Parts: sequence; C-alpha cells; structure tokens
Amino acid sequence: MTGGNAGSASGAAVVSGRARPADIAVLFLITLLASFTPIAVQAAVVSFPPILGGVLRFAIASFILGVFLGVKRKLPRLERRDFLRVLLLGLVCVPINQYAFWGGVALANPSHSAMFYATTPVLVTLMVCLIGVEKWSLRVFLAAVLASAGVLAILIHSGLELRGRFFNGDLLLLLAALTWSGYLVFSRPLNDRYGSRATQFWGFLAGTLAAIPLVGAEGFSVKWNHISWASWAGLFYLSVVVAVLVFFLFNWSMMRQPPSRVATFTNAAYPLTLVWEAIINRRLPGIWFLLGSGLLLAGMMLTLSRPRAKVIVTEDMDPISLPTKDS
Repeated sequence: MTGGNAGSASGAAVVSGRARPADIAVLFLITLLASFTPIAVQAAVVSFPPILGGVLRFAIASFILGVFLGVKRKLPRLERRDFLRVLLLGLVCVPINQYAFWGGVALANPSHSAMFYATTPVLVTLMVCLIGVEKWSLRVFLAAVLASAGVLAILIHSGLELRGRFFNGDLLLLLAALTWSGYLVFSRPLNDRYGSRATQFWGFLAGTLAAIPLVGAEGFSVKWNHISWASWAGLFYLSVVVAVLVFFLFNWSMMRQPPSRVATFTNAAYPLTLVWEAIINRRLPGIWFLLGSGLLLAGMMLTLSRPRAKVIVTEDMDPISLPTKDS
C-alpha cells in the first residue's frame, strides 16, 4: 500500500501527538498550494459552469492517478465491503462538493469561500470526536475555535459583508465546507486500508462516473474554442496541483497526525489567499490582519502538542466508528 499507512484493518495504529519536522514541512506545503485554490476557481468558473468544471477537475485527477498507480502496479483491488463507502464519498466529494464550491464562488466571492472553509477545523474536530477517532478535549476544541476566530477576524475586517444578494452563494459555500469536512473524516478508514492515492482514485472515479448524467447537457452548451487560457490554467491547477498533489498530502498527513491538527494548521491557507490578493491590489495588511494571524498561530500551536493516541480497527468493527483510546 501507499500513502504512509497508519495501521491495518486488524491491528492498531499509534498516532503521535508530537509533530516531526517532515510533517510540519508537508503542512506548510499544503497551506501554500491550497492558498491559490480560490483564485484558481475564480479564474476557471468564468468559462466552466460549476458542475461541469468540478466534474472535469476530478475526471482529469482520476485519470492521472489511475495511470500512475497502474504503471507502479500499486492499485489494490477494492473490497466488496467498501463499495458503498467509496460511492458515497465520491458523490460527496465530486458532484455535491464541487457544485457547492464552484457555484458558491460564482454567486458570492473568494472571500466568502475563505470564510466558510475557515470553519473546517471546527467541523472536523466535532466530527472526529463524535465518531470516536479522537478523544474529546478542551485543547482540541479551543485550538479549532482560536484558529477559526483568527481567520474570521481577518476576513471580516477585509470588507466581508453578508448581503442578501450573496445569500444563495453563502448557503452553497456552507454546504461545501460541510461536505469537505465529512470527506476528510470518513475517508480515513479507506486511507488506512488502501493508501491515500488509491483512496483518492477510487473516490474520484466513483464520483465522476456518478456525475456524468448531470453534466451531459452543460458539456454541449459550452463554447470550448472560446475558453480563455486563464480558465484552462485554473482548471489545470485545481485538477493536478490541488486534486492530486494537495489531496494526497492531506490524506498522508491525516494518517500520520491527529486530523484536527492537520485541518487547523492548513487553515492558514485562507488568510494567505488574502495576502496574494493584497499583493495583486497593492494593499498592505493592517493591524487586524496581524491580530487574526496571532489567533490563528495560537490555535495551530495548540494542535502541535497532543497526547499519543491509539486508533484500534478490527475486522468486525463498523468502519464508520473508530474508537480512540489513550495509550
């Protein structure tokens, strides 16, 4: 298997609370690459309808992953017990999440998408604690809240206004944040059994195939010869850099570190997006940006010191329920 497995379906995986230098370096790389995601979506959605753009994105990504895994002969056969999980995750990750994300950015703006995705650490933390992947603690929740508060402080002071005309877009972006958080949490058992890249491939392929009936009409309505180079570049970045490289690194990190730490730490991508916008617009960040960054940093530091946890997975266990016990 590939992707840094944390254990097997019949044993126990120990997830260390200490962050190794290589783990932190990967988190920084994820943060940097992900910070360009809203900008890429904004460029791509100009030419591609939301559902079509999202499905194309993952069709390209699944093709690349399939070729890579086929050449390496590292694509394990999907077990029958995981068929339903893969299908559900594919539906959540591809047609539902991508329609919500692309549609939300089209109706609102990248700043709104950053605001709603800033809730990811809180949503991931609540989910993993509710299903027993991590043990509930005040430190976990406080870290997520501090990080999210920091991002929201930056965004609100940057001119975020929840006006009525953005309401539909905001609802879509909230759905995008919920489905993305759910995908991160509930794909974890598959990452453990098959590896991160194989899990990505099966999920992306299942979601893409299931979404084909939804994109047929839109594919014929698009004027392909009029699509700008900026939209193609945005789609390429979202398909190859984000959907393949960043997703793999995210899953790899989720298997080596507590999920709440990964989600909280990489949440810095969203204020970093505003840095790029500030550079483009030649507008320097002010005191609120520094204050928000301080709150974000405090939340990140809290996640870097966690007790060791043992995740026990047995053959007869419901794969949705992964109890965590302190060692």
